[in-house]
Amino acid sequence: MTHPDARTVVHRYLQALRTRDAQAIPELIAADAVYRIPGSHPLAGTFRGLEEIVAKFFTPMGALFDAEAAYSVEVAHVLAEGDQVSVECVTRSTTVHGTPYAIDISAQFTVRQGKIVSMREYFDTQYFARTLFGQGG
Repeated sequence: MTHPDARTVVHRYLQALRTRDAQAIPELIAADAVYRIPGSHPLAGTFRGLEEIVAKFFTPMGALFDAEAAYSVEVAHVLAEGDQVSVECVTRSTTVHGTPYAIDISAQFTVRQGKIVSMREYFDTQYFARTLFGQGG
């Protein structure tokens, strides 16, 4: 069976985020994937397995944003080699409290057999915690 290349899988993933397509997530993320989200906020941690990633990251993250507001992922750069993909982007939306949200993110993905098996994000964790959780100054 042939699988889409890693760059294509990551682009599909980013599109699913933009359109809030929850049904696409299990098609793009491996059942045993590992996600690492930095920081000391409520969504920080290493999540293992699709079920945990959805329950402890995607679901609570989705609840922080206005469901009626646009959610954009503006990709600035993508570098892909083999099963490794690096994305630099800006994510924009509006929080459930009406606060504009815009954050620069660098994300590193590993893709195998057409599914994301790991993701590591790097971003301004102080901005993230302050804007989404009211933490810090």
